[in-house]
Amino acid sequence: MTIDPRTILVVWAALNILFAGILALVGMQAGKVRGVWHWALGDLLIGLSLGISSQITMPPPLAVVIFASLTLGSGWGLLYNGIEAFKGGRCRYWIPTVLALLMLANNLIFGVWSPDPKMRIGCNFFLFALVHIVCARALFVRIAQPLRTAYWLAAGSVSVIALLALLRLISILFAPEDSVRMFTATGVNPGVFFFASLAQMSMSFAFMLLINYTLANELKELASTDSLTGILNRRTIEVETMRQLALVKRSGENVAIMMIDVDHFKQINDRFGHPAGDEVLRQLANLMRSIVRGTDYIARYGGEEFCILLPGTGEIQAAALAERFRRLYSEMSIEWNGDVLKSTVSIGVADSRQAGADMETLIKAVDIALYQAKRQGRDSVVRFSEGVEAPNRAI
Repeated sequence: MTIDPRTILVVWAALNILFAGILALVGMQAGKVRGVWHWALGDLLIGLSLGISSQITMPPPLAVVIFASLTLGSGWGLLYNGIEAFKGGRCRYWIPTVLALLMLANNLIFGVWSPDPKMRIGCNFFLFALVHIVCARALFVRIAQPLRTAYWLAAGSVSVIALLALLRLISILFAPEDSVRMFTATGVNPGVFFFASLAQMSMSFAFMLLINYTLANELKELASTDSLTGILNRRTIEVETMRQLALVKRSGENVAIMMIDVDHFKQINDRFGHPAGDEVLRQLANLMRSIVRGTDYIARYGGEEFCILLPGTGEIQAAALAERFRRLYSEMSIEWNGDVLKSTVSIGVADSRQAGADMETLIKAVDIALYQAKRQGRDSVVRFSEGVEAPNRAI
């Protein structure tokens, strides 16, 4: 069976335009995910260029050469910029411009003014391979699952395209001068076009997977974090506490918990307004981030109450950390609209060895210690093992 490269190129062009439309629709729903529109526009330009190129006859019309060259080079550059943007990098808009001009110069010089099919086709496939090698390099990144699977699928697809372009380039270099044609149906050319179109489709699917996984991670993060402070919310810290306590029961390790409450927080809201109170909570969360280990968990438990979960830590060590945090916070001044906001915190501390490796009893124990800290004058740290009693009223 003979495979017609022109037919494959038409199908390839149609796939690119189809995926451009799909990516554009996804981009409308992708919110802040960067790079989607670069991919959509890049696929569209490449599809238009391939579709027009599939119908070129020799000698080619000048307008067709200019349009096909500029759209193909720009499309490649936009795909690369989309990858960089998706990764959070900076887009270099000179890249599509340079690629477009290089494609145009090659096709004008060796396709119109001084026809040399071997040089023209060879240079085009060299640029084709080079662009996809650079894109593949940008996609092979170290990242957690499931994003890594999508990244590497895209990188693998782009690498296949690059290898096929290099294979076609090598075949051109060793082919007789008069046998080199863009759409020859002999040698490796049909296979290169066919498998490159499949790899292009795989790459577009991988891009959509990248977007899907990113959106899923964003939703997961929104569901697990407090929108004001950016730290974990109550539900998430309770789930993590149960998980750590389950590990404690199996391993015999210890886990400590700190409950932190901002003293007289209502007075800050009443005097300076709720935005000022929000700023106090954000600054408190930032201070918490600066003192904990990477294995610890910090969360906003509710209102002005915060929680720190400390795996592998006893009550005494947790109390020492709590005292350090209390002192740092009491010394911190927060500027707000020309005013200086200062406040203190009360902290209760308990661990699983003293209070028990049960979620309900551990939270109750640290809550008792916190209320004892508030009862005895605030701006203090109290350990549950110090023999505190349960409060009989809210403070």
